[in-house]
Amino acid sequence: MVVNVFISAVTTDTLSRKDAVAWVNNLLKSHFTKVEEMANGAAYCQLTHLLFSNSINLRKVKFNPRSEPDILTNWKVLTTSWKDLGIDKPVDVEKMKKGKFQDNMEFLQWFYKFFKANLNVEPEDYDAVGSRFGEDLPALKGASGPRPAVASVRPVVAPTMKTKTTTQPVAPVPATKATVAPTVRNGARPAPATSAGNRRTLAAEWETMAKDMESEREFYYNMLQRVEALVHEADELKATTIEVETLKKVLYEGNEETVENGDDNSQLNEALNANLDDTDTF
Repeated sequence: MVVNVFISAVTTDTLSRKDAVAWVNNLLKSHFTKVEEMANGAAYCQLTHLLFSNSINLRKVKFNPRSEPDILTNWKVLTTSWKDLGIDKPVDVEKMKKGKFQDNMEFLQWFYKFFKANLNVEPEDYDAVGSRFGEDLPALKGASGPRPAVASVRPVVAPTMKTKTTTQPVAPVPATKATVAPTVRNGARPAPATSAGNRRTLAAEWETMAKDMESEREFYYNMLQRVEALVHEADELKATTIEVETLKKVLYEGNEETVENGDDNSQLNEALNANLDDTDTF
C-alpha cells in the first residue's frame, strides 16, 4: 500500500541541491549536474519504476525528450501511474516543465521523503541502466542522434553539385562567382564583426545575470526556510502568533543590499504588513 507524505521546507530530511542530485545519480546510474535537468519527468518515471515494480511501462518514457510534446508525454505517463497506485500528490506540469530551480527542487525534496517512506526493496538490486534499455540519462553531449544524420545528407548533395560543374566546364561560370563573392564580402564584413562582438557581450551579460538570479533565488529560498522554522517553533510552543519584529529580523538578515535600497525595503514592509494576518500563509 502506498504511503502518502507531505512536506514543507522545514524538515530534517531536507537535502542540499548537490546531495539531491547525487542521490538521484546513485539510484539511476545517471549523470545529472543540476536539479533543473529533471524537469522533463523521465527520472521520476524511473524512480517510480524502482519503487513499485511494473508500475510504469518505461518503453513509453522519453528519457531524452527533444520536444515539448515528449516532455508532456513523460508527465502524463507518470501522473497516470501515480493515480493507479493511489499517490495523491498534485503535479503542476506547467511549472515543472519550465525547468525553474525552486519548483523542481521543492518537488524533488518531496519525492525524496516519499521514496524513503515507500522503499521496500534494495536499490542496489535494481538494474537502472538496463531498465531504460541502456540509454544515457541525460544524453551525453556530443552523442546526439540528429547531427550525424544531417552530416550524412551533405555528401549526397555534394556529388550532385560536382556533376553540374562537370557538365558546364565553362570558364565564365566561375568568373561570375568570383565577381559576386568580393561584392558580398565587402558589404558583409562589418556586420559579422559587429554581430560577433555583440554576441560575446550578450553572452557575458547573460552569464552574469544568470549567476545573480541564481544567487537571489537561493537567498529567498533560504529565507523561506528560516521563516518556516519560526512557524515550526511556534507550533511546538503552541503559540498562535509570531512577533512582527522577529519576522522582519529574519527577512532582512544578511540582505544588506535590499536594506540600502529604500524602495525595495518599503515594498517588502508593505507586503509583510499586508500578509501578517493571513493565517493560511503560515
